[in-house]
Amino acid sequence: MSNEDNPRWSKGRRVAGALTGLVLGGAAFLLPTGVASAAPDGLPPLPANAKDIALEHSRIPSGAQKATKPMPVAGTYGAAFSGRATVKTGDSRIIGGELANPADHPGVVAVRSYFVAWDEDGNAGWYYSTCTGTVLSSTKVLTAAHCNVDLPFGTTFVIAGVADAREGVDWSAGQVARVGSTWTDQRYNYKAQYDAWVAHTTPPPPLHDVSVLTLKDALNSKYTPVTLADQGAAAPADGTAATIVGYGTTDPDGDTPAGILYAAEVPVQQNSDCTATYGSIFNTTAMMCAGSPNSSTPENGVDTCHGDSGGPIFVDGKQIGVTSWGYDPCASTYGVYARVSSYSDDIKADVTRNGLVNLDWTGDGHSDFLVRCKTTGWACAASGRVVMVSGSGLGTDGFGGISGYDFGSFGGGWNIYTKLMRVTSWNNDKKPSIIARDANGGLWQYKIDEDATDSNNAPFYPRIKIGSGWNMFNDIMVTNNWMGDGMPNLMGRKPNGELWIYTSDGAGGWKNPSGTRIGTGWGMFNTILTPGSWQGDGFQTLLGRKPDGRLYMYNSNGSGGWQNPSGTQIGSGWQMFTTFMSPGDWNGDDMIDLMGVKADGTVRLYTTNGKAGWIDGAGKVIDTDWQIFDRVF
Repeated sequence: MSNEDNPRWSKGRRVAGALTGLVLGGAAFLLPTGVASAAPDGLPPLPANAKDIALEHSRIPSGAQKATKPMPVAGTYGAAFSGRATVKTGDSRIIGGELANPADHPGVVAVRSYFVAWDEDGNAGWYYSTCTGTVLSSTKVLTAAHCNVDLPFGTTFVIAGVADAREGVDWSAGQVARVGSTWTDQRYNYKAQYDAWVAHTTPPPPLHDVSVLTLKDALNSKYTPVTLADQGAAAPADGTAATIVGYGTTDPDGDTPAGILYAAEVPVQQNSDCTATYGSIFNTTAMMCAGSPNSSTPENGVDTCHGDSGGPIFVDGKQIGVTSWGYDPCASTYGVYARVSSYSDDIKADVTRNGLVNLDWTGDGHSDFLVRCKTTGWACAASGRVVMVSGSGLGTDGFGGISGYDFGSFGGGWNIYTKLMRVTSWNNDKKPSIIARDANGGLWQYKIDEDATDSNNAPFYPRIKIGSGWNMFNDIMVTNNWMGDGMPNLMGRKPNGELWIYTSDGAGGWKNPSGTRIGTGWGMFNTILTPGSWQGDGFQTLLGRKPDGRLYMYNSNGSGGWQNPSGTQIGSGWQMFTTFMSPGDWNGDDMIDLMGVKADGTVRLYTTNGKAGWIDGAGKVIDTDWQIFDRVF
């Protein structure tokens, strides 16, 4: 079989939705959205409809492995670096590379994603795949878009400072960090790859294959940021020595586990050589290629491979490329990299953005919707059931950014509540939970049970009552860090228009259990939203909709007051929506979005520039038939 018949890039998306083929490390899904007790191997329970949304076995990314050990736990493990790994010949490596000491590459990290796939017998189970990334700041990591996009119900971790990032390794050093949000180049050609798979034609390789992960847990300062090539910088001369670093697989066919850090030296190739190898699918502006291939015996070549995706190629200490794709077997042709000089300004722009809070239930950094069933229908077995709508992390994926639906894990009976909200880090744990108000004004918290040891409550611990008397409010909203103390808040609006704020103490209780009045006159609005830092300045915002559809913005000053106490009109015509809200970032550009549901069930998305302006103020349809839901949160 020729190289061209066995491409190393994506061949498909979703039955559950991961990319396959490639120098790939992206995965598909995770977290305790299950309905059974924890598995004997310590992994979370499977999602309720796992078999319906699991990745077909034939489409599991090369180098991915069946998970047999518990997932990593966020935190610091010993000193900053674990030194050189000890492995036997044939274990995982960059093709033709040498074992690398992580202390020599302090800005290179592993990126691990967990997902559900079918095993050889057609049973759903947990798998994980590996990518590589580079540190841009203490909370930002650069990787490939194909490592990040469309991980339905997925969980992703960054593992820093270790030589061996394989499953089950007892780390004596290093750090594990969770992902909070993501930026992906909106031109990434996922849809073209999927459409080709559907048509049974050869898919194009990844184009604009770059993403930045924003971390919930700041990395140790010893994991120093890399230096990126400047925007528009000239390409290195043909034959220039470059260094490739990554956690990739063992052999050219990608049959052995990824996870051990290797490095190698390769020559940069000129565009004409890359085009001669790949033809028109090689984009000379967006891509570069490098390597010392050996077409007859690839094991004697030098190249990146599966698991190195998202990792760096350096020249003179600057990162000039992001490992992206090539033909299988690895090292049979040149490896192809996203050309950093074409993306440097966009990457650096995301590094400077204030972090936003995504409504991410699963832990892949992509927002998810929770919706409550009003009636029975295509997603609803009964009224009162809560369904999760998982985000792919890319609004241009051809599916409106929706990667799948979990119909059953949250169960039913939620119609006993008059208000449902999602809050992040209520217990100062940086994890999501649900807060619900019952008809008597009782306020309840549902906290994630990651072990799901009580199958009657999975995926939650038994609910906890955290307040009473909340029926005095005709609306309740969640904000994050309104007071500038890093704690989430609840806001309540009384029928007389008074606005009151209650701040979490980080331990499940309240800093001000009697509340603090912060405004009056809010009865003029029929809906109040709390989208986060609408202006991109780190201060929280309230959006109020009047009955005539006009939308007003009110910005906090970070200490409980207002920057613009009279408000600023930012839109009109919003009366068309029966429900509208902000999921944080939905389309994957790491900036705040709004979405609205019309009475006929049409769902529209409105994207912003992260600085109080609109990218798409006209909105676009991302789904239909949501009229069966009466709550979106």
